[in-house]
Amino acid sequence: MPRCLNSAVALCALALAAGGGIAAQEPGSEAWNAKRAMLFSQVCMAAAPDFADIDDRAKAAGMARQNGVWVADPEIVINLIEHDGFCDCIMSVSAPDQGAMIDKVFGQLMTDFGTEFTGVPDGFASVAPFQRDGVEVVSILEPRSYEDGKWLSARTAVFGNCPIREAGK
Repeated sequence: MPRCLNSAVALCALALAAGGGIAAQEPGSEAWNAKRAMLFSQVCMAAAPDFADIDDRAKAAGMARQNGVWVADPEIVINLIEHDGFCDCIMSVSAPDQGAMIDKVFGQLMTDFGTEFTGVPDGFASVAPFQRDGVEVVSILEPRSYEDGKWLSARTAVFGNCPIREAGK
């Protein structure tokens, strides 16, 4: 099968997987980036600093729990990870244009939580501290590259333990 036909088949599969009655979005488009930015803001940042209501927020955002993580569309995954004294809400998403995705996520956070931003007004494109309920929450946006393309790891990090959740909840 010619390479362009393989790409077309892959895009059709992606569109069908994303379907659910909603028109498919072009990977990397403004709408694609906006949806992922909104999910990060509505789930990870909004659930910080204690992440106690992350499951409710993920459900309300239209995500589904699969194999212990929250998923949406074909490639959006959100999970809580506890490490080194921190609890991180991590969203991994495909980001064909990583710079545009970082700008969109950061812009969404500033729109939703800008009054709580505690950093200086320059040089904070990928790491930004916010105050949430009197606790510093740091947003970290990291471009990643894997064999299958470009990705973004968007994290909301808080010092402390992750909430204990029941298995299969």
